[in-house]
Amino acid sequence: MNYALVAGTFALALTSTAAAQPKPDHYLRSTVENVRRGVISADSKPVLTIKSGQTVKIDTISHSGVTEDPVAFFATAGIPANEVLEDVKALAKVSQTNGWGGHVLTGPIYIEGAEPGDMLEIRIHAVTPRVNYGVNSPGPGGVAPTILKERTARIIKFDPKRGVVFNSPGVETPLRPFMGIMAVAPGEPRSVGSRAPGEFGGNMDLAKLTAGSTLYLPVFQQGALFVTGDSHAAQGDGEVSGNAVEASMTPTLQFIIHKGKGKGLIPWAEDADNYYIMGMDKDLDIALRHSVEETVKFLVANKGMTPLEGYSLASTAIDFSIAEAVDENLIIYGKISKSWFAKKTPYWSVKK
Repeated sequence: MNYALVAGTFALALTSTAAAQPKPDHYLRSTVENVRRGVISADSKPVLTIKSGQTVKIDTISHSGVTEDPVAFFATAGIPANEVLEDVKALAKVSQTNGWGGHVLTGPIYIEGAEPGDMLEIRIHAVTPRVNYGVNSPGPGGVAPTILKERTARIIKFDPKRGVVFNSPGVETPLRPFMGIMAVAPGEPRSVGSRAPGEFGGNMDLAKLTAGSTLYLPVFQQGALFVTGDSHAAQGDGEVSGNAVEASMTPTLQFIIHKGKGKGLIPWAEDADNYYIMGMDKDLDIALRHSVEETVKFLVANKGMTPLEGYSLASTAIDFSIAEAVDENLIIYGKISKSWFAKKTPYWSVKK
């Protein structure tokens, strides 16, 4: 990644602090007409056109539970029919008819003025649960495929008001909603399956992308053609069983185009406290190497450090963690604390 190209965006992206969430300019619902399944494509027709700087409230549907009979599926956990989303019921019928499968992605959204070589900044203002339950389906897969002999769909409830997930009897874990997939249309090939992430973003499963964070993606096609889905109520780093608490969410996202700043860009993210610099590859060791290399480049381009100082800092202070180790292209990220640097960079924030 050429971070020298990105460094100039900081003045644009981070000089204002939002006092509150902006009112959405658009509301995109997850109707059958507004979703795609299992593919991220430059050939998908846009379902919404917006301007740079605008904010969109986006309904999304979790693919877990879009079964032949979702009402019967969720009834096994005592969830009444009227608490199963109508979007899910409608999509289940269509999917059975046309053989649709895979992640459910809302979009694409066309951002006016976005061109190949630009950078798309995505500010995550909110990720709001649409229901109070999700699905985790561990089985003979993931990073430890011999633990279980058969796959079981666990319907897991959570309490948005208390911010907890009822993971098992007597076990409450934090509710941390985020979007597993945020992507722009790829360059070549023009269409890719939604399972493996790439330079276009996609199924990165970076659990740090909660409300108040920002994702940066390169643009490869006119209008960027943004899609999102694979929403999660909670996930541990690694997503080791192959899935999280898969649950339908409504993210509120703001889109900002930075002209000419996406050339050579590798997806990266930040929040008020940290930078998250990613590396990805089918081999986890190589993904780690890429993350370390990109981290040093970031420190040189944006923090005035030498390669020697940057590599030393990477070894003596920076934690490198696994975002996901199950989606063909695996992701490692380095977490750089903003508190370490004497020179502070303003950042927008979600009002608490």
